[in-house]
Amino acid sequence: MSFASHPLVVDTKANLVRQRLAEAIINGELRPGDRLVLDEIARDLGISKIPLREALSGLEAAGLVVTSPHAGPRVAPLPFHEIRGIYLLREQVETLGMQLAVTHIDDAVVEDLRQINEEMRTGLRESDVVAMSDLNARFHLAIARASSYDTIVESVAELLIKVRRYRAVINGLAANWTRAVAEHDDIIDALASGDAARAIDTMRSHVHNQGQLEAAEELIRAESDDA
Repeated sequence: MSFASHPLVVDTKANLVRQRLAEAIINGELRPGDRLVLDEIARDLGISKIPLREALSGLEAAGLVVTSPHAGPRVAPLPFHEIRGIYLLREQVETLGMQLAVTHIDDAVVEDLRQINEEMRTGLRESDVVAMSDLNARFHLAIARASSYDTIVESVAELLIKVRRYRAVINGLAANWTRAVAEHDDIIDALASGDAARAIDTMRSHVHNQGQLEAAEELIRAESDDA
């Protein structure tokens, strides 16, 4: 078999467009229900509709875009009640991830986690929500990867993306980064001491606390009352 007719490329235009649109959706530049007008997007990005349609297909598969025959592509909605379900699932998945990872986390991983959290501590002064969210994802995904299960990593990544979308579009829903950094310290200390049970319990508490601190249920109720 010859691969000469299918040379490798660094990245395709469709992938680059998909990444740009995904970033805009996740960070709230494009909001739930916004129409995605192909002519306007193609003009703004300086591309043809072919890679744009391919990119939108990928975003639809990822749950970020929905398409209907009459309305065309739109940014996927965010049902308010789902944020509670996302945190319940995060608590289960990330606790399981820690259970699977804890015996594989060595000094190098602990040091990596410590460095990420120090960057977050420095970032507290900058109030850069996007940068803090990126660092937070790195922290949680580093632990998930130590589980050695790609399914765990993919699940954690997907849930973190969903949380970011809610934070970007619901007024008042934002992580308490100071509390998060302190709780990350507790996780790191437990891992560094080799206390597996405490590491697992601390991860469970951390995700649960963040869900409570973001006052998801109260915000859902407020949004429902305003509807």
